[in-house]
Amino acid sequence: MQNKSVIALLVAAAWSVSAAHAESTSESLTRIEAETMVLKAREKQLEVQSSIVTRQNEIAARQSMTAALAQSQNQVEAVGEPVVRAIEGIGSRMYATLQLGDGSLVDVQQGDTLPGGMKIVAVHPREVLASNKGRQFRLGMYAPSLNGFNPNFPAPAVGVASNPGRGVAR
Repeated sequence: MQNKSVIALLVAAAWSVSAAHAESTSESLTRIEAETMVLKAREKQLEVQSSIVTRQNEIAARQSMTAALAQSQNQVEAVGEPVVRAIEGIGSRMYATLQLGDGSLVDVQQGDTLPGGMKIVAVHPREVLASNKGRQFRLGMYAPSLNGFNPNFPAPAVGVASNPGRGVAR
């Protein structure tokens, strides 16, 4: 009888070990499946982020190309008549620094062509001649803006009335 109870005890112990092993195996499989799902979701997320970055780069490239085309068209239209900032040189080797309508500065000499088709006909010590569409003209000289503060000509103080009857002695 003791042998039967020892055998029964051994069978029960073996069954409990296999049940515990089966439980840990099922938990392990469940954990692996959950990790696999998380990794697949992360992979999908990375694919979506990659496609978003690709699309953003395509859009940025298109916008920069559009901006470059618009800028080149605006430069042609904005050139108008440039103004002469400086004339330098000796003899027949004269150069002029021109300020274009967009504010950029360009050094030119006789024969140069500006954006928009304007051609420099001649650079003389006191003038620059240009032609555009068969019409020849002299470019104007640069004149700085006088809208700034002039410390030599102060404005009247606040609350002080001016006396128009009194003039400045000359």
